Amino acid sequence: MSKLCLIYRGMPEVRHSIKFVSLRTGLSPHVIRVWEKRYGTVTPGRSDGNRRLYRAADIDRFRLLKQATDAGHGIGGIARLPTEKLRRLVSEHLFGNAKVGVPASTPDADSVSAAARGAVVAMDGEALEVVLEKGSVALGQMRLISQVIVPLVERIGDDWRAGTLKVAHEHIATAAIRSFLGLSSRQMMLHPSAPWLVVGTPAGQVHEIGAVLAAAVARSFGWHVAYAGPSLPAEEIVSAALARQAVAVALSIVHPSDDPELPAELKRLRRLLPAGIHLVVGGRASAAYAKSLAACGASLVEDLEQWIVTLDRLRDRPV
Repeated sequence: MSKLCLIYRGMPEVRHSIKFVSLRTGLSPHVIRVWEKRYGTVTPGRSDGNRRLYRAADIDRFRLLKQATDAGHGIGGIARLPTEKLRRLVSEHLFGNAKVGVPASTPDADSVSAAARGAVVAMDGEALEVVLEKGSVALGQMRLISQVIVPLVERIGDDWRAGTLKVAHEHIATAAIRSFLGLSSRQMMLHPSAPWLVVGTPAGQVHEIGAVLAAAVARSFGWHVAYAGPSLPAEEIVSAALARQAVAVALSIVHPSDDPELPAELKRLRRLLPAGIHLVVGGRASAAYAKSLAACGASLVEDLEQWIVTLDRLRDRPV
């Protein structure tokens, strides 16, 4: 969701189950337990029922350990390495043959951003995906989203409005980012009781990168996501929400900021949605429709941090 300036350290911490960690890392629950007990890889928290609970940093560490062992390193020799040393080890393996502008040494957010920007300008979606994949290893997914993808999306929008990038640049970048985040290819297997969220853009809103990011972040924080895509009539959004028994509908409004049809479309959406389904709206142009959003009881989300807080609130108070 946009105006996406984010203080990464301000994100609320969410704890995840061992099943969630397994799905995110590719490690079986058995291996995770053995690595903890035998090698002291991480120290999870515990729920009231004594079940393991993991932080995002724990998931990141397990992912790095799997990548290092896949590259041939024995778990016994690397299990207690500090995470940053482990990250450098994996980066050296992955970036040794870099071909898309990411330096062979462990990159920081600035170097990954520069490489991503170069891929966008070159209209090279495949290269952009490679940059993002490698950046995810070096930075972790949430840092990659907040420090690389969000600023990249904002700059693409600014350059498109200034005429220095074409619509084709945006479409290629959107497709690459969506593919990288896994919105088109797979649905993360979460616990059946996890809440459902429908994400898209309302009719007339064809720019979908903000919606793609909102969906990816929600999925990372344990939500089932039905990604409905861009420019959907109110009736289609409601149909998806009802089919999934969604807790909320999240819409991104990026451009234009003066669509005369959009207020009526939002009003119709709110009228058709059951009262118990929350409506959340963000995006660069969303503030321009603040009166219409307030009139239909929608929550306005101004940045990524607020989106995460909203997800947490909706999970605790779904109605």
